[in-house]
Amino acid sequence: MLAVTDRLDRVLGRIGSEPGLRPGRGRPDARADRPGGRRPSALGAAFVLAGLAMIPWVFYLSVTLPASARDAHWSLAWVGLDSCEALALFATGRFLLRRDNRCVLTAAGSAVLLLVDAWFDVTSAAPGPDLATAIVMAVFAEIPIALVCAVLAARVLRTPFPRG
Repeated sequence: MLAVTDRLDRVLGRIGSEPGLRPGRGRPDARADRPGGRRPSALGAAFVLAGLAMIPWVFYLSVTLPASARDAHWSLAWVGLDSCEALALFATGRFLLRRDNRCVLTAAGSAVLLLVDAWFDVTSAAPGPDLATAIVMAVFAEIPIALVCAVLAARVLRTPFPRG
């Protein structure tokens, strides 16, 4: 897995870089106070607590949810998810064409949406050809594109596009 991300990083190496710039130069100190007087550590602690608070909820769901369910809006859910993926990928492309650092946000969102899509495709597919198709799509399309999006986001975070 590390070799794949290293290769993607080399392929995307020119994205977000400019000769003579080093990552981190000219960036504000991440530990500094934020507007409104909130420190990042307080917000971080709140997120950690929220994540820990979800553990009992996940356990509760795992023992109380039915093994199967029927959904009247099944096709709407899938069309909505795929529409969000399309929008996120389109926005990422537009931001990249403009050399806009906001591509980090849309690339990260695209990666998450694609991984969620792969997860639900595989876990909700019926055994047989549907499951095989879901696995092929996950392995050869959704997960690789999600990796490219994640590497892109990390690369531009490390070396943002120059202003101007």
